[in-house]
Amino acid sequence: MHTRNTHGPGTVAFRRGLGGIVLALIASTADAQSSRVDTDTLATQQVRAASNEIRQTLARMQQIPGAFPAVSAVVVHGDATPLLFVQGTAHAGHPGRVDHRSLFYIASQTKSFLALLAARLDETGVLPLDTTLAQIWPQLELPVPADPATITMADLLSHQENLKTDTLNFLTAYVRDVPAADYPAMLARYTQTRSEGFRYANLGDLIYGAALETRTGRPWQAWLQHEVLGPLRLDHVYSRGSRAPARRLTWNHRWDGQAWIAYPPKPDELMHAAGGLLASSDDMAAWMRANLRRGSPTGTPSAGSFALAQGPRAKAELSDGEFVCDGYSLGWYSCAYKNQQVLMHPGGYVGVVSVTLLLPAMDTGLSLVVNSDSAMEGVQLELMKAFIGLATGQGGESERLRALVDGYPARLARTVAKRRDAVEKARGESAWNGWAWSPSRAQARRYLGSFQSERLGRLEVVHGRDGLQARLGAMRLSLIPASPDLFGASKSRLDAPEPFRYDQAADSLRWNDDTFQRLPSPRACPDAPCVKR
Repeated sequence: MHTRNTHGPGTVAFRRGLGGIVLALIASTADAQSSRVDTDTLATQQVRAASNEIRQTLARMQQIPGAFPAVSAVVVHGDATPLLFVQGTAHAGHPGRVDHRSLFYIASQTKSFLALLAARLDETGVLPLDTTLAQIWPQLELPVPADPATITMADLLSHQENLKTDTLNFLTAYVRDVPAADYPAMLARYTQTRSEGFRYANLGDLIYGAALETRTGRPWQAWLQHEVLGPLRLDHVYSRGSRAPARRLTWNHRWDGQAWIAYPPKPDELMHAAGGLLASSDDMAAWMRANLRRGSPTGTPSAGSFALAQGPRAKAELSDGEFVCDGYSLGWYSCAYKNQQVLMHPGGYVGVVSVTLLLPAMDTGLSLVVNSDSAMEGVQLELMKAFIGLATGQGGESERLRALVDGYPARLARTVAKRRDAVEKARGESAWNGWAWSPSRAQARRYLGSFQSERLGRLEVVHGRDGLQARLGAMRLSLIPASPDLFGASKSRLDAPEPFRYDQAADSLRWNDDTFQRLPSPRACPDAPCVKR
């Protein structure tokens, strides 16, 4: 009987060869792991260095009078937070320092949150993105050639609805909430058609919010809380300031060259679907991580919803020669700088500027907000470029930051001078007749009362602390006497006066292109309302 020789020369050679291959594979794997470790270490070092330079730059800028009372700058890299720089005062001239739980208004960055909500509601079938305006409002009429049957929810959120409006933008941003039920009439009467393609504006998101409420009976804020903020555990993102702790709210600011003009947090009626969120620095860090990983700690929204929200749909053409944004999704710009792919969305309003940018390939993001608008849009862009360049190990960005700080006082001075010159030029026009009229309180009484514009709504003229004041929803206008029956209407000393004229014969007011007809006094109708309020 013969036993098989398992240790023959061929088998030994094979095993020796296999052993060499295994050792080679082990060595190769170790080298690859070492390379990844080295790469990860380098990336970590670069992001930390970038974070430190951004911190130092913002700290130096904040020392310049008129820059910004408070700043929040957050950098995430994987699970780490290399930068959480929150410094300054929430309300200039008042006690109270900001911290990582303070709430800053992030303005149009709201659109990126709404994008994820829309993707989630498309996935669940609540409001598919291919739903048309005609399916929401079957009787809707739009100016020709716009067709409600061809404009979809996706078109609205990617700013390809081919409509434009001044009325809805103005009302929702500065005056009052426009109920969802009013949108069909507002769209029919106060929109115009525009050329096809991408054009960034608030209108699409506003219409989407109204369409969602019309379809479901629940406002966009409730849906956002239930489908996005809650599942992502963003407990310090608010769509209504009245529900936020008052001590956490920051004010917005404008610099007049010598002092700050402070603006209170936006009232609830102006927190709309295109710009209606307050957020803490902590939650902006969590928001960036969720978008970078396309994942939620609770599993919803799904990775597919994140991908749908972020994927480009429209061709954008924004470039300053260095930073190029050539695409727009449902709520993010797709951009590039020094061959680095970037997702980005900025935000701005009176007295505040913000931005969030993501570098998906590096699992890194930057969120920045300052509570002033002191020439900050250009500064913001330079900070974004510097951060991307530094985080990816590219040269020249430290010099960019030094030049930014050195040139900022002159940049700010030009902004202040431009605003001042605009006011002085407007005040110097001959139509004001030298601002020589100074009516007594008794003489001014004739202008008091309630007036109505079909387009803008109800306006009240009252005696304010510093004279006559017009109140149009949330907007306040100081009325500066110029000549009999003519006032200069201005929101602040940084804004040029606009003609505000009383017509005695018609008992009406004229402001810009709108006429406000006086409403009968309630005393004139003791038994029943004279007009529909």
